[in-house]
Amino acid sequence: MASVHTKAQFEQVLFYLDGPQLISLSMGDKSKVVAVATDNIARRGFFGAKVSIHQFSEYLNERFDLRFLMAYPDRHTWFEFDLPADNGDLVDLTPVELTKARINSLLPDHGLFARDHSEDYQSIVFPEQSVQRFNVDGKWDMKEFGKFHSYVSDLYSLSRSIDLFIDEQVEIDRKRKVMESFVKPWEGGGSYYGFFRSLGAAGGRDYRPDIKAIHWASPGHIDIVGEHESFEKLKNLLRHYGKNRKAIVDNYEHLWSYLHEMKLLKSNSKHLDRKSAIAIEVGVRAKLLSRSLNITSYRTMKKMAGNDTVVAGKVLLAAQRRTDKLYKFFIEGRAAIVGEVI
Repeated sequence: MASVHTKAQFEQVLFYLDGPQLISLSMGDKSKVVAVATDNIARRGFFGAKVSIHQFSEYLNERFDLRFLMAYPDRHTWFEFDLPADNGDLVDLTPVELTKARINSLLPDHGLFARDHSEDYQSIVFPEQSVQRFNVDGKWDMKEFGKFHSYVSDLYSLSRSIDLFIDEQVEIDRKRKVMESFVKPWEGGGSYYGFFRSLGAAGGRDYRPDIKAIHWASPGHIDIVGEHESFEKLKNLLRHYGKNRKAIVDNYEHLWSYLHEMKLLKSNSKHLDRKSAIAIEVGVRAKLLSRSLNITSYRTMKKMAGNDTVVAGKVLLAAQRRTDKLYKFFIEGRAAIVGEVI
């Protein structure tokens, strides 16, 4: 862990008893530090964990207690600090490791939930959550509802993982885990199903939108709860796909056929020389598919794939297949979004 000091903005007291016992600090729009007062740190009065806004909102909704939040922060960073002597708002933080000694002496006991806070929340800004309604018509069975939600969830997970990877505030260890979720599913050749399952497992609940309700009828609807921005990206992807489907499918087949010809679809590319003519050709074809699909830049996709052109290509093939399967529900007239043209 880095030993350099960093800064945060004092946000508010969450629990007060003869002084601040639990406080929050702001570290930009996407992270905060949740810290407890302690007498066990020489010359410093607080021990804190850096968490995402989403994870903090989960804590506020009592999905877990304070000890869990501080032991398993999704930003994987801990600090010791004291509040400024001049009562200023800027706090100087010293990064530390979460050792067993610190767990035993600094973390609160289990059972302290957000409901136990003494203060109201005034400075908390959460990512916009929304209910996305998909109207459905025609003949559906439960299996098809499951497939529809799976396709939405898979593409949602891919979008969320890309956002996390390119976020400058996210620690390198977290980005490394994203890369692992991209690379590991293909180590034995892999499968598209295994890749999306890996993404969902790496991101946890944050990467999987929840079904709120299904109205079982024709016409009916399915309501899915998730982050508003991610749903907007999904709708933009579907619109883009509809306008450019032929070029995307052509580039998909161009890449798929070459991987098939080189016997790379079901084999590990670990021993393939990344400077070889084969690897270079895979990269050229993958870049064409990336540009036409337009989920993110090929440069980003390649970095997320550990700079392996074959892995990047397989991820792009998986993304195209999921997008095409979801898009078919709309062109068949069985799925629609009110006010949106897909």
